[in-house]
This record gives sequence, C-alpha cells and structure tokens, in this order.
Amino acid sequence: MSGRRWSIAHLASEMGPLVKVGGLADVVGALSSEQARRGHRVTVAIPAYRTLQVPHEWQRRTLEDGGVPWGMGREPASFELCVPEAGPRVLLVGHAGERQFFDRPGVYDDPKSGQGYADNAERFLFFARAALEGLTRLGEPIDILHGHDHQAAWALCLARTHEPCVQAFRDTATVFTVHNLGYQGIHDPWVLGLVGIGIELFYPSGPFEYWGRVNYMKVGLVFADMISTVSPRYAQEIQSSGEFGCGLEGVLARRGDDLRGILNGIDDGEWDPARDAHLPHRYDLAEIEKKLMNTRLLARECGFPREPSWPLIGMISRLTEQKGFDLIEQARQDLVRLEARFVLLGTGQPRYQDLLRRLAVDHPERFHYRAAHDEAFAHGIEGGCNLFLMPSRYEPCGLNQMYSLRYGTPPVVRAVGGLADTVEEFDPLTGQGTGFLFQRFDPDEMIGALRRALAIHRQPALWRTLQRNGMSHDFSWRKSADRYDELYEEARERVASGRAITLEAARSMI
Repeated sequence: MSGRRWSIAHLASEMGPLVKVGGLADVVGALSSEQARRGHRVTVAIPAYRTLQVPHEWQRRTLEDGGVPWGMGREPASFELCVPEAGPRVLLVGHAGERQFFDRPGVYDDPKSGQGYADNAERFLFFARAALEGLTRLGEPIDILHGHDHQAAWALCLARTHEPCVQAFRDTATVFTVHNLGYQGIHDPWVLGLVGIGIELFYPSGPFEYWGRVNYMKVGLVFADMISTVSPRYAQEIQSSGEFGCGLEGVLARRGDDLRGILNGIDDGEWDPARDAHLPHRYDLAEIEKKLMNTRLLARECGFPREPSWPLIGMISRLTEQKGFDLIEQARQDLVRLEARFVLLGTGQPRYQDLLRRLAVDHPERFHYRAAHDEAFAHGIEGGCNLFLMPSRYEPCGLNQMYSLRYGTPPVVRAVGGLADTVEEFDPLTGQGTGFLFQRFDPDEMIGALRRALAIHRQPALWRTLQRNGMSHDFSWRKSADRYDELYEEARERVASGRAITLEAARSMI
C-alpha cells in the first residue's frame, strides 16, 4: 500500500448502492469505499438519475448551479454533494434543461421499449462535461481523475483540451478503466460540435474517428495517462484479437505499455455468508454444513422438492449474448437430462427472457426463472445453490464467480478473462482447485464441465474439499486497491515528468 494520500475523483454512470444496473456499480462503490477507508479524499461523480436512491442518513448539500459549454451555447447543470458518515462523497450531476437527461425512468434504457435512450450520446457527453464543472465547485485540486467506461471517457479528454488551466485540474493525472469493451458508445460525428472539437480534428485514424464515427471508448483510451482493465487475462485478450478487442485491439496494443490488468475485488462485508442478512441460515468455513438449510429453503421457494436429491445450479446475469445464453439455448435438451435443477435470475434481451420462461414452463420440476433485479434473491442463490454457472463468451472480470467461491458454491465457467484468473480446475487426485472450466465456446464443452462438477458433488469428501478451497481465497478489495495505489503513483510520475497526454500527444500516438 502506498503511503501517499490522494484527492481522487471517480466518474462513473453507476455506483452501488445508489444506482445499479450491473457489476460496474459494485466495483465503483467498493473500490471508492476502500480508498476512502485508506485515507484518500474520494469523490464519486454520477448522474442524478430519477431512480437513484440516497440513504436518508447522508448529509446533502446543494452546490451552485451552472451552465456548461454546449455547442454554440450553454446547457444548465445542477450539482448536489452527498456525504455519508464514512466513505466517499458523492457528487450528483443533474441536467436542468428541458430535455431532462437524467430525470427519467431507467438508467441507460427506456423501460417501455427495453432499448437504449436515443439521446444517450448527448446524455453521457453532458455528464462528462458537467462533472468537471461540478468538481471545480468543491474548491479542491484533483490529483487523480479516474473515469470508468465510455460514459465517463470524455472527461479525461476535456480535462486536457478544455480545462488545462483550471486550478482543480492543473496537475491532475488521468486514469481510464475499461470494465467491458463490448459497450463502446459509438455515435455520429455531429457530437463533436457539442463538445467543441473542430471538424479538422476528425480524420481517419485520428483520436476522435472510428470508421467514420466517434467512439467514446476510444477517446478514453487515447487521452488517459494510464489505462486499466479489470483482470490480467482480459488485459492480454483485448490486445490480441478482434474477438476480445472489439475493433479497438490496435489502439490497445499501441498503448500496451500503459495498460495494466487489475483484478476486481469484492465487497467482503456485503458478500459474507457468516454475516449475510439475506440468508436465513448463516455459515462460515467451520460450519459449512449449515449451507444445506439454505438449500432446502431455496428449493422450496422455487417449487422444487424440499429435500433436494439433485444439486441446485444457479445463474445471476444480464441476459445478453456475452453471458453465454446462446450455449444455454443450444444445450437446453442436454440440460434437461442432467440430474440437476436450475435457478436463474436476471433480465435482458427478450429472446433470452423468452427462452428461460419457456424452460421454466415446460420443465417446472427442473427450472425456476425470475425476471427481476432482486438483491435478496441473488444472495439466496449464492447461499443456497450447490453450483454456479457462468458460460460467458467473454468476461472482463466477473464478480459472481468470486461471490460463489466465498459462499462455498463452486463455479462452472468458461476459461476467459477474469473467470480464468479466479477459478482453478479441481483435480480430484490432488484435491487442488476451486471449480470447473471449459475452453471453447461450445455447448458440448459446457455440458462436459457440468458433468464433471456433478460427478464430484456425488463424492461428499471431495466436495467438501472443493468448497473449502474456494472459501479460503481472499478476493477482497484490499489487494486490488494496492494495485490502484501503484497505478496512481505511476500516472502522477508521468505527469510530473512532462509526459501527460495532451491533444498533440494523442494525435501523434494514433
């Protein structure tokens, strides 16, 4: 752990527990909390969504409203600082214009259509621009400006191109974290006019051009002093091929010396089977047999036999192609034939929701599906299931496999990204390993891994060894935060030595 204490500003589109769509919220909330615990002065800027929930005990202070440059004019912004008793401050960035960028249902998508809002290009460009304005109102210099995914990417550019003389950002080092390269924020080039970037800077292979359009993720990758992604394996994958690089592998390879893979941690206070308020029966490594009581209750809640003769296999996921639901669809007949029952939680693409509903209707004795965001039920799945399935096409890090290991629920995963970094194939001869992996994105390979897992489950002594192996691992944010301290040190050294990324440096780099 570094001895230095930084003023850190995170910019993100989600933060747990205030607003959550996926794992980004968990990461931003847990990392910023660990950094605050270490003595860093931490502020997290997020959009002031209508759906956002601020705990009632937090102190709230309205800051001076202001307008931010927007095309040929200015767009009104509002700011509120929320301060908990302990932990990071939260800067809520609001839009006071007629179009109400954030005062609407949902976060990224319109709940009525299930599709992304048509003006997301403007919504998150405004957020990045206004967040910088809000941070200046705190009257404090920012040592580290840390943007997360494409929704925050423009802030790293604007801090250098539009705000380099502002006191708050004069000596700031910038860091950009890629949580999921599959979502890049690709829009038509008219957005450059809103941000004040001249058309002369939009040229093939330039920092703002991507196949004739503007790619927000690319802007973050180009303008950050240092880049991180959320596991070591994923950091290598995204530079190596189009399968994982999603068209940005060339940009990432050129910035390979500046890219670090830092494995996400988990909030081991929130996700602890010994203290989990959502579990009817709490347990730890010494009393792992109590997990069976949660299994019985979960089985009854799902309409399965109370004394489950077959193991329960859980899935908690956004229902997208990335998460491997193509494999579930292709292998559905083989899944039905396994001596196992499935508990599935999540929402997403209608195609996959329909698939899971059909499985639950056609095979109610085998499948239970809940289309919801249900935190209590998610904890119940981790605490009550016997196995956890994550057949991802790609997975930058993944959190549920780490929750599962901590809860004595061995994961079955594809060997990609953070899944390969955190799960080790169990060897029944040596007793080493924590779960079960398959290599190719293939339904037969997934079924093979599930069969290996079920075979071990039928051997109680080996199963208990496997559970203990997983529960003994430390996946807390403490180790990961050490790595971010080191990354911040490196970013600060680069800025101090005159190697900060400027517009000129970005243009020569690409």
